[in-house]
Amino acid sequence: MSTSPRGEVLRHQQHLVQQLTGETPALLLTTDAGLEDLVAAEAADRLGSAIKGGLYERRPRGFHGRVLILPPRLDPQMRNLALQMRSIHHIIEPRYTFQLAGDEPLEQIRCTLRERGMEGELATDGAFRVTSHRHGEHTFTSTDVQRFAGAGLIDRYGMGVDLVDFDHEIRVDVHNDECLVGIQWTRERLSKRSWRRYHPRASLRANVAYALLRFAKADEGRLIDPFCGSGTIPIEAAQYSDTLEICASDYSEEAITGARDNIAAAGVAPRIELEHHDVRRLLDVHAAGSFDLLVTNPPYGIRVGQGMNFFIFYLRFLHTAAHLLRPGGRLVFLAWKRGIVDKANQQQGYFKRLHARVIETGGIYPRMYVMERR
Repeated sequence: MSTSPRGEVLRHQQHLVQQLTGETPALLLTTDAGLEDLVAAEAADRLGSAIKGGLYERRPRGFHGRVLILPPRLDPQMRNLALQMRSIHHIIEPRYTFQLAGDEPLEQIRCTLRERGMEGELATDGAFRVTSHRHGEHTFTSTDVQRFAGAGLIDRYGMGVDLVDFDHEIRVDVHNDECLVGIQWTRERLSKRSWRRYHPRASLRANVAYALLRFAKADEGRLIDPFCGSGTIPIEAAQYSDTLEICASDYSEEAITGARDNIAAAGVAPRIELEHHDVRRLLDVHAAGSFDLLVTNPPYGIRVGQGMNFFIFYLRFLHTAAHLLRPGGRLVFLAWKRGIVDKANQQQGYFKRLHARVIETGGIYPRMYVMERR
């Protein structure tokens, strides 16, 4: 299933990092690993003419969960439009990359930041902090990177450091032996929605919920989430499309209470029918073929659901989904027990599998399934 951006807006090209200089107009968008193509597609849709004719690369130099965009020109609207994106965590203005070599990588980071600085405009009359995301096997930590990079920037600019009330957030990310330097535009994760009041440990990230809805093509019709938890998917659905009719339910009374608080805070309560039901009761509650879309995040068996018989669980889940969806209706969900899902679906034959991919979210690696009711 292709989620590539429209070719007239963005074209894919390898090795874009090599074109970076401090003066190159560029965006680096961060997301959950496995959703990079969807981020590029959303960027093409939302930024439109601001990046039309530009180039993009997924996972540049192996940086998972990153999309690099090089627009043909610097458009003043680009930043504001990017801040409206739903599939990303942060927006970074990348300046340059360099490779770590030798026995003293931290000292190399300090020296490089001292000698090259930010390679472009940087107001030096304020305070800064350094944030680092590190991936790979190293003898140092992200905190070490932040400390040494910060020392190099102090040597070059003489700026003060403030970890809370800062004017600039400098990103120095390390992936294996590659180091990327940039300026982060976003203080808070864009995926950390302002409406969240109830936030249990196993909550789905809002940008992942957006991705599920995009794969579901949730533009219109009736949608149900039978494992709504804190309400992330139904809330995102209400904000994704003005024409969707949305129903959400959960077996947990605590979850329903928390979801109701979140839905009210998001201002979408009139759009969502929220019910307290065990998924097994939905066969009696809703008539066959009542819904066009079922988008949900069932228990994984990692954080919740310990001790469950997941083969029986997925047999029942797929049977219920088949009852709820009309022929041609779309089922999109996350699952940890990948082989068990496939086995259950093959045994029943209710659904045609359209697409599956593994994503990383919150340190675990579920598979996203996109299925169609036969």
